[in-house]
Amino acid sequence: MPNPSTFDPTVILDRLSYDCLRSYLDDCDNDPNRALDLYAWNAQIAAAFLEDLGRLEVVLRNRFDEALTELTASVGRSLPWYDRASLFPGKHAKNALRDIRKAKQRATDSGRRPLIHSELISELNFGFWRYLCSPRYHTTMWVPALYARFPNHPSGGNAAHIRADVESRMRQLQFLRNRVAHHKPIHRRGLVDDAVVIFELAQWMCLDTHVWMTGLSRIPDVLADRPA
Repeated sequence: MPNPSTFDPTVILDRLSYDCLRSYLDDCDNDPNRALDLYAWNAQIAAAFLEDLGRLEVVLRNRFDEALTELTASVGRSLPWYDRASLFPGKHAKNALRDIRKAKQRATDSGRRPLIHSELISELNFGFWRYLCSPRYHTTMWVPALYARFPNHPSGGNAAHIRADVESRMRQLQFLRNRVAHHKPIHRRGLVDDAVVIFELAQWMCLDTHVWMTGLSRIPDVLADRPA
């Protein structure tokens, strides 16, 4: 089998598809080599963001789980918070309840294994936690529990301001995460602002977490290596 040391960039453009690479070509004056360099860099910065988004997601879902577990215990309920119908009011909650059912199926291998709380929490996706930040959960979750998990928010403990600010940032990050997960271009985004949002949420939750995450992040170095 031949093992060429070089490749024809036009062949790679065809394999990846011109539609997929259109934004790269447009930003590189239709130069195929530069477009492929930008495409490769896009994958690198996407991977760097995925690392930080993953760390943020794990911390945030654990903080939410802690808060809602404590809330449920404080009112003398024996059921876990995700089984309390009163926390998920209205017709819009059906999507969250559907996500919980699917997470239970994955965590238990469709009922063939016992349900372990931590495994269920890890099976709930980023979108689930993002939608818990919406106004419909302000009274049932944010006022009694979730707002206090952001003690470093500049509002000084205003539940409405905290929920709204967290929701707007989670919405932004969910859009970014979906693009990264589907290998879509992010090279035209305001990536510095995206990074600020990630670390801002971390800081609002926990100063130690913020220091830890910023120390691990590869985003600044990859941003600095963007091809010309």
